Amino acid sequence: MTDHPPASPRPGGALRCAMIGAGRMGQAHAQVLATVRGVQITWVMDVSEDHARHVAAELGAQASTDLAHVLAQPDVEAVLISTPAGTHADAIEAAARAGKAIFTEKPLAKSLEDAARAVRAVEAAGVPNQVGFQRRYDPAYVDAKRRIDAGELGRLEGFRAVGRDPEPPPTGYLITAGGLMVDMGGHDLDLARFLVGEVTEVRAIGGALVKPELADHGEHDTALALLRFENGALGTLEVGLRTAYGYDIRTEVLGERGRLHIEQDRRPDLTVYDARGVSHDRPRHFSERFPAAYAAEITAFARGVQTGHALTPSVRDALHSLQLALAAQHALVTGETVRVPEFGEEIMNEFPLEGRS
Repeated sequence: MTDHPPASPRPGGALRCAMIGAGRMGQAHAQVLATVRGVQITWVMDVSEDHARHVAAELGAQASTDLAHVLAQPDVEAVLISTPAGTHADAIEAAARAGKAIFTEKPLAKSLEDAARAVRAVEAAGVPNQVGFQRRYDPAYVDAKRRIDAGELGRLEGFRAVGRDPEPPPTGYLITAGGLMVDMGGHDLDLARFLVGEVTEVRAIGGALVKPELADHGEHDTALALLRFENGALGTLEVGLRTAYGYDIRTEVLGERGRLHIEQDRRPDLTVYDARGVSHDRPRHFSERFPAAYAAEITAFARGVQTGHALTPSVRDALHSLQLALAAQHALVTGETVRVPEFGEEIMNEFPLEGRS
């Protein structure tokens, strides 16, 4: 049961949403939301009143620092949560109790215990829910998934992912973000599951090559992981927090009949030839690489809530991606080879996925 009845969407009208969190990710969402039809931001909530007011003014919304106040408003049917990872579970629980449809950025939480608490709340309330693994909505990844599911590659044998940011966030953020494999590698590990299947075993090595002070906190800015999939395929993941050339995201799936390679190496589609040689620009940040994916996932969320169609990935699906990311982080910190199905097994047994025991 919910504490409040769900808000009633306007027939044929925009989905009225509250943006919970107006930091870096929230402001990136604000830029995308301005281009998305069918979504109206009515409230912006952030612990920083200045941030809330600034983003709200851009969106023509009201601002608040009080989550409970925002959730009580009749012109809020759904929430878009992009607060720090450690606050996601509490915000999800509160929104579920208030009967709101929920879109939340990954990860669900920084621990399986907190994430499971959020999943229980959402499923008990029966509210629509979606987690922001936006790459699942990127046109290239959508096409790759279609081809894989259609059997074009035949038996899957290999997976490779590269994820590198152009520069690291502040050290204070990194030591509270939950670990490199969760914060940076989480998207790539979700793609491993999405494109190839469940991972049964992970091992990892890493270092503090960009920000040596991270070693004092047991954190990393560069890492490599090895993956063994349930279907027998093998995979690698490379993550890092500095490049000299921009945002570097690459994904490869190898099968017995061929290979799919996803990479956006230039932006815009212009090559310059001059006395210095040949050059082209490339995406510098995630907002430049994935604007279509962010717009598509939010549009899918809005349409799904309005029509009652299933949303994906759900909080339960995202819990399994978090299990893999936390297992990879544990392998990175300890040097152990981790059996993923056994990592947090007692908790995960409560939340089986269809087709997985």
